[in-house]
Amino acid sequence: DPAAIEAALTEGAPRLLEDLGLWSQPGVFSWNRIDPGSALLVKHLPPLSGKGADFGGGIGVLSRAVLASPKVTRLTLIDIDRRAIDMARRNIDDPRVEFFWADALAPSALTGLDFVVTNPPFHEGAIENQALGQSFIKRAHAVLRTGGSCWLTANRHLPYEAILTPLFRRVTMVNESGGYKIYQAQK
Repeated sequence: DPAAIEAALTEGAPRLLEDLGLWSQPGVFSWNRIDPGSALLVKHLPPLSGKGADFGGGIGVLSRAVLASPKVTRLTLIDIDRRAIDMARRNIDDPRVEFFWADALAPSALTGLDFVVTNPPFHEGAIENQALGQSFIKRAHAVLRTGGSCWLTANRHLPYEAILTPLFRRVTMVNESGGYKIYQAQK
């Protein structure tokens, strides 16, 4: 039925969420709202500087907050979902940002970064997989320069301290509220 196909395509199409001022698309993580963990990280994120990355950057919520600092010289937004990258490109018009449709855990040329921001996934489909977030933390550690920082938001129940503490020189819980934790981990 051509009409049903057209209706389905329209329902799944990109759209401007006027209340957020962001482009998004059904099926993208937290497609029609700002994830509460990301919102909490944005609230506690200081002005960053230098070059960095947004692992699992989605539609660009964390990247937009990072790019508010004029001291950021380069930001690499990486997401495995092509639709999210397409929406991030619509949401961010800044020559300092590079967009990559890729797995943030895959080997890349990223190295010597001053910072990484992330709201790492912990589900594969409907199944919780804490190893995903742990892998994001390990990858952040690998690409940061000595003294660089990883800014991370996580659901309260996720035991990321166990992986952060042995990897990073200093781990600070910046905030814990609303079921989420914000960490700054310095290499």
